[in-house]
Amino acid sequence: MASLFCGRLRSVALVLCRWGMMVSVVAVLFVDGPMSPPSHAQSATPPGHAEDRELELTLANAIQLAIQHNLDIEQERFGPKIARTDVETARAEFDPVVGAEASVSQTKVLPTREEVLIDPDTGLIVATQVLKPFLKNGELTPFLRQKVITGGSYELRFVNTRENASPTVSGVSRTIADPRFESSLALLFTQPLLRDFGIALNKAPIRRAEKSEAIAHQRVVQTVLNVVFQVQERYWDMVFRLQNLEAQRESQKLAEDFLAENKIRVELGTLAPIELVQAETQVKLREEDVILAEAAVREAEDALKEVINLPEMLGSWNIRLNPSDQPTFEPITALVVEDKLREALLQRPDVIEAQLSIESREIAREEALNQRLPRLDLEARGSLSSFGNDAGEDLSDLSEINGYQWLFGLQFEYPLGNRAAQNNLSRRKLELRQALVAQRRLMLTIVREVRQAVRGIETASKRVEVTRAASKLARTQLEAEQEKFRLGLSTSFRVLEFQRELTDARSSETQALSDYNVELGRLDLRTGKLRYVDLQTGGG
Repeated sequence: MASLFCGRLRSVALVLCRWGMMVSVVAVLFVDGPMSPPSHAQSATPPGHAEDRELELTLANAIQLAIQHNLDIEQERFGPKIARTDVETARAEFDPVVGAEASVSQTKVLPTREEVLIDPDTGLIVATQVLKPFLKNGELTPFLRQKVITGGSYELRFVNTRENASPTVSGVSRTIADPRFESSLALLFTQPLLRDFGIALNKAPIRRAEKSEAIAHQRVVQTVLNVVFQVQERYWDMVFRLQNLEAQRESQKLAEDFLAENKIRVELGTLAPIELVQAETQVKLREEDVILAEAAVREAEDALKEVINLPEMLGSWNIRLNPSDQPTFEPITALVVEDKLREALLQRPDVIEAQLSIESREIAREEALNQRLPRLDLEARGSLSSFGNDAGEDLSDLSEINGYQWLFGLQFEYPLGNRAAQNNLSRRKLELRQALVAQRRLMLTIVREVRQAVRGIETASKRVEVTRAASKLARTQLEAEQEKFRLGLSTSFRVLEFQRELTDARSSETQALSDYNVELGRLDLRTGKLRYVDLQTGGG
């Protein structure tokens, strides 16, 4: 009787133990849910020191921080400013120039003649005098010079001289004034009629510099697009790493609970002690998975910090990032590749840059065409002059115009063979053809990239749906296998294997959801569409 009673008591204890373990396992499964989003209080806070500060970060905030502080964007922003200096340098070609020339000279000529003095009454030579000419001259000439938009140039000169000459009397003549002050107002004008003629031609350097400035602006936009996509890619990667860490921790918890359950079975004598080895091994392996997942979170966090370049006032590398946005999934309708291609051809900065490059080379070709022409310049000069005994008197006498000069002329020049101009034109034509081929090559790349981006979204969308179903089935499969194990119809190895499959399924689901959001950002990059950024304010 005693043995029978003990046997029944043991059976009752075993049944109660089984029901208790089932309740605990079912409670764990139903409380956690099949794919409940990770708790921010646990998963969003990466492992680290408690004293580290935490920055809650939405995707939009992360992009705005990157736009303001990313070093790639900051470096590229210098491009338009540098190009602007080239524009102003080209415009400076038409700036007026003022200046002055001053000189002092003194000349004493070796004697070559002598002056003979004759008595008018007798006609005899009275005396002779060796002439020693001496000249002292001072000159001050302010001037104004400027190139005009038609290719010509003018120069206005105001020449002022002071002259002392000796001897002042020579024979029956003498110097009018000594010292002698002269003033002359002269205008010189030169206008090309063939080579270098025309407003469009002379503004060509300015237009090419403006094209370069516009290209520099497009490169800034391209850099902003690249950085925005990098932020999206690294943000969603960090979200995935955090959710994967939660899945690995749950897997570790399942293994630990399963080990505890098996220990009770071993104590009750319903399970061989050797079965504990597999459960203990899996607990340690899943501890390693958690360690690796924590390291992956740190790597993803550092990658996000690098592209954002947090300012020092926020703590930079020491602060903990807490992504508050969760990846979303909305089943998409069929994307029309042609519509996306149309958007790309209208918006992408590299398309605009290629067109600007072609236009710049067309301007250079027109310049080279003009340089083949012969040089034929119209020259015109005119001057008014006056003199006086005192400084200032000559200026007042300019109104009387004691002297004047004018001249009109043509200058012709043509290099025989003109090889330099011919080869320069050939070069410009080849560069233009090269740019056109590069544009066609870019169009092919855009078609491939847009099609690839659309295909990536479609693939990621299907992956999300499939992995969600697989995750639910893996959980159901694990529950069934655990029940079979309690009834003695399965082994610890099979249960642990299904736990691993559930963890892998959860990781695949979170990875697919993260990849789907990344692919949405990639399509924006390929079509040149900027989200979260206003280039007039935050984009620079």
